[in-house]
Amino acid sequence: MPECRPEYNLYNDAFLGKNERLIPKLEFLARIAEQEKWDFKSNENEPRYTILLNYLMYTYDRVKQEKKIAVSEDGQRMCFNTGLQTPYGNDIFACFGKSSYTGKNSKPWYLVGFKQIIDSEMKNFKSLPDIADYFTNPEDFIYDKNLKISLDYDHIIDDNIDRFIQIGIQPAVYVIRALLENAVKVVTDRLRRNYKVAIPQFYTDKSTGQSKIQLLVPLCLRDPKAADLSLVLEKTSNCYIGKTILTLEWSYMNSRRIVKPDVDWLAII
Repeated sequence: MPECRPEYNLYNDAFLGKNERLIPKLEFLARIAEQEKWDFKSNENEPRYTILLNYLMYTYDRVKQEKKIAVSEDGQRMCFNTGLQTPYGNDIFACFGKSSYTGKNSKPWYLVGFKQIIDSEMKNFKSLPDIADYFTNPEDFIYDKNLKISLDYDHIIDDNIDRFIQIGIQPAVYVIRALLENAVKVVTDRLRRNYKVAIPQFYTDKSTGQSKIQLLVPLCLRDPKAADLSLVLEKTSNCYIGKTILTLEWSYMNSRRIVKPDVDWLAII
């Protein structure tokens, strides 16, 4: 099962600018939006807005899929709703201009910046687009403690052995399997007491085009009080299947696509 990563449609459709121009725009967006940390601790000394940029990529993928992109009547502006708001509740839109560049690797749009409905640039749009919608079935967002967890060991171990090595676990299948079995027992017990330990991610199967909600739960492999990785759970009629594992960084970014994660095991920013 491939990782849940953005399609990066925004990179294909618009020129965002090199880092020296893009990062100030992301910094501006972070400043006008409701306060939130948009970088990992490892980037504190040199902000890159990694989480924020990834969030925008995910959001554009979804609104494009939902046809929630607006183009001005004169065809010179394009925008989408970022899903973020100012502290006073104003929606924030990503605004683009029509590109006149026709050379190699040309793209139809270029990023102007991030605007509110009160800004003059937004008057060019007859109507403004709505936010991305991920809430297909509310029940999928809540862990069902009546269902057991079964693991796809072949994929989790064989196809992700490097992730275990990166966190200091020896690449021996019997060792990893034993650690996984214990970690699943621990997290199952936690979930029985607090279903909010499981956080959602939105996944689209590239082979079928079908989208679904999956749940991410912590795997404490070395220390029962500290998550090392997350386990991706996919709900079936009779159980949850542990499909793959993710790093904590990707777990946070994937979950932030829908809502800001509010769990202690992802306190990595």
